[in-house]
Amino acid sequence: MGVKSVIQFVRTSSVRTDIIGSLCPGDKPTNELLSAVDASESAIYDALSNLEGRGLVTSTDDGWRLTGTGRLVADTIHRQRSLEDLFAVDPQYWERHDTSVLPQPFRCRLPELDEYTVIRSTQTDINRPVREVVTRVESVPNCDVVSPVYHPEYEAAMPDSADSRLVLSCAVIDDMLNSESVSVDAGRYAETAVRVTPVPYALAVSDDWMILTLPELDGAWPSAKIVSETDSAISWANDLFARIWADATPIETYLADR
Repeated sequence: MGVKSVIQFVRTSSVRTDIIGSLCPGDKPTNELLSAVDASESAIYDALSNLEGRGLVTSTDDGWRLTGTGRLVADTIHRQRSLEDLFAVDPQYWERHDTSVLPQPFRCRLPELDEYTVIRSTQTDINRPVREVVTRVESVPNCDVVSPVYHPEYEAAMPDSADSRLVLSCAVIDDMLNSESVSVDAGRYAETAVRVTPVPYALAVSDDWMILTLPELDGAWPSAKIVSETDSAISWANDLFARIWADATPIETYLADR
């Protein structure tokens, strides 16, 4: 039986799912398991027999534990539930935005955004998302930013400090080089390090918050931004920025090669 069918087998029964979840923290005596799962004793024993028959749980001297397969199935179900929780906060956002631009490992970790808010423009407040970014960036002494588009307000708000880093999209620099109205100033920041790389999404992260902007499915650059202040979201954003930074080219090197 394949992994997918094993997971389906568990998830098609609330009793089987609850048993797997109850055993996640560790082995449980039978009496504790009977108290933890909201079902009749006969239903629990029947589910345990079926789970044991599929190699997902095994009996101990006084109770039950997950097998290696059961642990992997439990982890998968946990990730699925976490994704469902992520979507439930704002289903419309995830339907309309392109998550494929994120590296696959970070797509898998999206539930780490945990508690988040989607900041959108409204008919009466078109600049709300921009103001949200500017206000947050201006309020911190340092932050890391990835910008795939040029915005003068973002440029002005970016802290100039040795602990700040800025990644610009190649498209931003190339457009500036071809523009008569905007010029590239490699020395714009005295202390903030600047690098360049192709990147189709925006990211900003500080010690207190993270902001993520994904393109819409039609490729249009959106105004909606995901904002979170949870430790797990900040850790996710820091890891993503570190990956982008490692692959990016110092702006001086990039300009010298143009």
